[in-house]
Amino acid sequence: MTVALVTGASGFLGRYVMRELTRRGVKAVGLCRSSGSADDLSILLPRPPTRHDLRGVLDSVRPSMILHLAGQTHSDLPEDIYQSNVILAVHLLEAALSVDQPPTVVLAGSAAEYGRPIHRDCIVREADRCAPLSLYGISKLTQTHHGLAAHARGLPVIMARLFNPIGAGAPRSTALGSFASQLAATSRSEQTLRTGPLNAVRDFVDAADAARALVDLAETPRAVGQIINVCTGVGTTVQHLVDRLMEIVDAPITHEVEGERRGTSDLDIIIGDANRLSQLGIAVPLPDVDAILRQMLAAAQAENRQVSP
Repeated sequence: MTVALVTGASGFLGRYVMRELTRRGVKAVGLCRSSGSADDLSILLPRPPTRHDLRGVLDSVRPSMILHLAGQTHSDLPEDIYQSNVILAVHLLEAALSVDQPPTVVLAGSAAEYGRPIHRDCIVREADRCAPLSLYGISKLTQTHHGLAAHARGLPVIMARLFNPIGAGAPRSTALGSFASQLAATSRSEQTLRTGPLNAVRDFVDAADAARALVDLAETPRAVGQIINVCTGVGTTVQHLVDRLMEIVDAPITHEVEGERRGTSDLDIIIGDANRLSQLGIAVPLPDVDAILRQMLAAAQAENRQVSP
């Protein structure tokens, strides 16, 4: 049986990837850093894990593929971001290089690595110059450079740049996760949605489709050594998603726009070019926004019921 090791397995995207691997008949072993997310198919790592710790995991699990999804989007402490997004990846890459049969490693990167688009159409391509504007984007670009260096030393590494995954379980730190959480937490008679400006355009990807694409990449030898956008190639305004969300709720909602509420990026428009992904025979369809928003609301409501006394 094929064995896959997934870091960040208990996170938002990690849960989708674990399900996708299981659906394909792959034995999926998750790495987690909190005892609350450990189960029979998970390995609890110390904080922070060392190269020696990770080599021990590889010797025990003997995976043929590693999907490295663990990371941190924001923190008040830069060292936390670098520990999560760079140092952990470096230790993992070095551990993978040291085993007799190195596994294929997929590094989950981010559209934030690009920074401001350099083309008029605001479409970013893998060969574009990267000038990230956030600490998160800088750290993810640093991870990419370490991945390229490890590939040059003989490790089969794939750098997958993810664009805006959405779906049930999205953290409240994301725009849609916050919106769904707000509406799920209020009564139907007095619902208020507070957002920042909604003019941003993003390339939204169904988290389940993103998971399928990541596993497809891990199983595609031609992807090795490449930076590959995981995107649809189509932009959608955040305003459109909020309009659909308010329509789906089907109840009176007061919408308040708070200028001081900003996301993690000051970019107005960023859309991915999906040609390289398509050339590998992998397609990411446009997300079914209404279905996803319904799932997100249901998941947020279920979470609220679990924490209510």
